[in-house]
Amino acid sequence: MALGVAACSGGDDDDPGATAATTTSTIAVRPANDGQLTIGVMRPPASSLLRQSVTQATEQAVAQINEAGGALGGTVRLVPVDEGETVSSARDAIESLIEQEVDAVVGPISSVNALSTMETITSAGLLACSPTATALALDDFPDANMFFRTVPSDSMQAAAIVQVAEETGVQSVTVVYVDDAYGRPFSEAVTNGLDSLSIDVDDSIGFASGDTELDDEVERVLESDAGVVILLADSSDGTQFLEALSDAQSGQISKIIVNDTLRDPDSSQRLAELRPSIRQKLIGVAPQAEDVSAPFDPPGPFATNAFDCVTLIALAAEFAQSDAATAIAESMAGVSSGGSSCPTYADCLADLRQPQGLQIDYNGPSGITEISASTGDSTRGRFDVFDIDAEGNDVLSRTILLGA
Repeated sequence: MALGVAACSGGDDDDPGATAATTTSTIAVRPANDGQLTIGVMRPPASSLLRQSVTQATEQAVAQINEAGGALGGTVRLVPVDEGETVSSARDAIESLIEQEVDAVVGPISSVNALSTMETITSAGLLACSPTATALALDDFPDANMFFRTVPSDSMQAAAIVQVAEETGVQSVTVVYVDDAYGRPFSEAVTNGLDSLSIDVDDSIGFASGDTELDDEVERVLESDAGVVILLADSSDGTQFLEALSDAQSGQISKIIVNDTLRDPDSSQRLAELRPSIRQKLIGVAPQAEDVSAPFDPPGPFATNAFDCVTLIALAAEFAQSDAATAIAESMAGVSSGGSSCPTYADCLADLRQPQGLQIDYNGPSGITEISASTGDSTRGRFDVFDIDAEGNDVLSRTILLGA
């Protein structure tokens, strides 16, 4: 399963450093607590694999909420808009939602759009919950505590990559990364994780995005004598580096660990054309977009994450007894941990409406939903470990769970 969904974290359209400049919104702030919970949904582009899954999951979540009794004594209203493919279209979508007086937003979908529009969202007093924006740059972004993610950050993906590297038993690795605002912090997080396990980093090698002349960088990899290489890049640049490595004699390399973007189907033909001795060494690590062992209905990449965003927003509003965005934001983490476990909105609502007002722990379809009170990020995440077959397609090997 492909991460044309990988557009959520890195690549040309999602380089957080390329378009992270913000502009100040002049749209009026939505009136607080009018008693009607209204949730906007930023729908992915029609060409994206995420379009159907995000749309259907948010619609199903609202349907289940309203069937269970709604929130704040009334039905929850859903307002969909198209995020589009650019920062400009995403900003237009957000301003449209502000004009329609939504309380919270499911989105933005892409990391770069999240980084570039956060000031517009927070200055309007809105809460945002992204099911897909994984960029590490969002970890410490100044979001006024109004931005949440139900998808693991790339900082957690870095930890998963480090765990897979440790499991190889290697004592030293070489880290190769695309030298941009996506690759640099990703590489730093991986390197810090390796250091914490006393695994030596023989060399850390950056290369320019779009560079097709990689002989010098490949030579450095081979000179490092590392048995394991960790490659961090978008699908195009990562595949380009693998092709350059495939042309060299690299017998000393036992494993090449890559990030989620190598699942992109647009790269499958090029991956299939790698020397088998290189392709068979690839191990991929990616946040789990779909649990094939327990499919969510409706199916699709990151459907459970989108479903969780809507459900958490509604539960937080019910807990706070307010549709004011700040009140909802203050309750988002609290309804996801530390109380009586409940898998559905109906179950959680029943607990909240007990005379004693039970504390709830919403776990959702994934069973591991938990939001950090300090960061607004997911504290637990499942990651797929995958291989690349002879046709260049990813094949799930196993899953790992990180977090409390």
